[in-house]
Amino acid sequence: MANILILQPSAVSTIAVSRGSGAANLLTPDPKEIWLDGAVGSAATIDLDFGFAVAIDTVFLGYVIGPAAGATWTITGGLSGYAETVLKAGGALRVADSAGQAPSTSHGLWTGASATVRYLRVSVTQPAGNTPLSAGVVMAGACFQPAWNKEWGSGRGVIDTGVSTRLPGGGFANVPGARLGSYNWTLGDLSSAEVDALYAIAQAVGETSPVLVIEDPAATVGLRNRIHYGLFKGLRPFERRNPKQTRWDFKIEEWI
Repeated sequence: MANILILQPSAVSTIAVSRGSGAANLLTPDPKEIWLDGAVGSAATIDLDFGFAVAIDTVFLGYVIGPAAGATWTITGGLSGYAETVLKAGGALRVADSAGQAPSTSHGLWTGASATVRYLRVSVTQPAGNTPLSAGVVMAGACFQPAWNKEWGSGRGVIDTGVSTRLPGGGFANVPGARLGSYNWTLGDLSSAEVDALYAIAQAVGETSPVLVIEDPAATVGLRNRIHYGLFKGLRPFERRNPKQTRWDFKIEEWI
């Protein structure tokens, strides 16, 4: 098990793709606004230019629709070019599902050693004979990971945006909506430096800009369900336990 990960993405100056349509949609907050690949059987590249050198240890390609079991991706980048250094060698694009779960929408996630880059390239390949890939979000940056993991008591919830009204006859009148996940957790024993880092993230994204929270980024069964892209909700002030330790409660609601 790895400690919880929180990623506020680094701002991207320009984005370009080798083929397909809707590249700019990968940088909008709404994952329903997509980039759609134009072919299968060979690699399509997504190139990000941050405009200046940034530290990168996490890359997220989110809301990938229709990735086959054999879909792969690689990540390269550098200070002088997109192919300067291999950050992630070729491997499976889909994160691990839970047992018996095979959703049509998945994610690509890489976490690793920090690298300083200006240019970042994500290359994805959908095997021949499958429908072209699409994706809704790409984000990268340096994550926050506390020295001590989240406290016991964290948990997921389900939010239904539909409306159900009880009828006089005993049934229900339903207006269907979307169903999405939420996640609550508490970070305890935070150092002053960790509080400052979290405070900077909270100030930057507030409750209206996207953030990525991963309960446990280990590449193990169920990772798909441990990934939460969305907005902080009900941001609360941190609590000082003693001069060296602080406690902070958080909640995220997913964007679907």
